[in-house]
Amino acid sequence: MHDDVHHEAWRDRVAPELLDAVRQGKIPEVLRWLEDGLPADWQDTEGCSLIFLAAYHRRWAVIDGLLAHGASVDLPDRRGWTPLFWAAFNGHADIVSFLIGRGANPDVRNEDGEWPLFWAVYKGHTAVVRHLLIGGAKRNQIDADGHDELWLAKNLGRQDIVAILEGPRGPRPNRALRGTSDEGI
Repeated sequence: MHDDVHHEAWRDRVAPELLDAVRQGKIPEVLRWLEDGLPADWQDTEGCSLIFLAAYHRRWAVIDGLLAHGASVDLPDRRGWTPLFWAAFNGHADIVSFLIGRGANPDVRNEDGEWPLFWAVYKGHTAVVRHLLIGGAKRNQIDADGHDELWLAKNLGRQDIVAILEGPRGPRPNRALRGTSDEGI
């Protein structure tokens, strides 16, 4: 997969004006299409949804409008890739953060059993790894070969990501408020 959306796949089932409105972030025009009966979860021939197209173009208001009309933030394309999966694979930390904030599943798996955190580690997208973990992504998931993302980070020499994955698993309690020290931790 590459950092691209095949726009020609969209042309066979919906007017180019709608696609242009999504790409340009013209939310009133997009909402008119939805009010006229276009399903909020409409997909092109490749299975890409309007949310996928809006995420690709970083059109946050369009995504929010689609979600308000019942669209699924986790609707996969034909390969099982959701917009979050695509964003993580391609290193778009801002999109990952936005989609998780809108309820995207950070642990979604595609038809090959792959998940966003594993790909973010593989590709060396440190910021994406952070956003996925902050967003609730599970650590220590196992791939078909019995490997987790920490194993992958270590084997690829991604020390910055190893440090993140081995780091604290959540917010540390404020010890000053409890009157305890860090000894023994």
